[in-house]
Amino acid sequence: MKFTTKSSLALWQRRLKKRQQLLADARKRAHNGTVTREEADLIHKREAQVNEAQKMIALRQSQLASSKPLRERAHDQAEKLIGVMEQGGNNVGPQVSALIRNVGGTPGEPWCGDFMAYVYKLAGSKSIDRNWAYVPWMSRIAGVQKVDQPKLGDIVRFEFTGDQTPDHTGMFEKDLGNGSIQTIEGNTGARGAVSDSKTGGDGVYRKVRSKSLVKDYFRVTR
Repeated sequence: MKFTTKSSLALWQRRLKKRQQLLADARKRAHNGTVTREEADLIHKREAQVNEAQKMIALRQSQLASSKPLRERAHDQAEKLIGVMEQGGNNVGPQVSALIRNVGGTPGEPWCGDFMAYVYKLAGSKSIDRNWAYVPWMSRIAGVQKVDQPKLGDIVRFEFTGDQTPDHTGMFEKDLGNGSIQTIEGNTGARGAVSDSKTGGDGVYRKVRSKSLVKDYFRVTR
């Protein structure tokens, strides 16, 4: 199904390019003099063909997006939020507060888990509950399973203090092969290991973390 949809998308993209050229040619001929009824009809026909191709491309892109694994759809949502920042205080701000409220939290609470719940909710997960908000409880989430080999979009928990209790969470992107991983995280600073720096500048960042800080990985299955 996925291969067929991708092939169809590529076909409609080629058709759109050709149809746009035919429309441009029809308009160019019409602009060379008085537009005849036949020329006007041809332009209208070419416009309808371009519109059809654009609609089919949008449909195929939507079908491909929905066919992605849940974790990849969540990753797509997380990427869109990179750059969201706290404003006006710690753990608050228009976008941050709206994100926290969306998953049942209260603005002002640490929101790294809320961030993960939010992107998975947008991706269609049915596993969202308040256990997401408290990092040590994320392992209790129904529909979440521990994994040893993470993939794009999986949950990663970090332990910074040495007490074996997870302190922070984010989204795994890839293993960099040098003892580090790349992540997307909410409620974190641009630099440093800790989450929620309380020194300003906290938001959603793409980060590089040492694998020595990783507590565990989880996959959301529904």
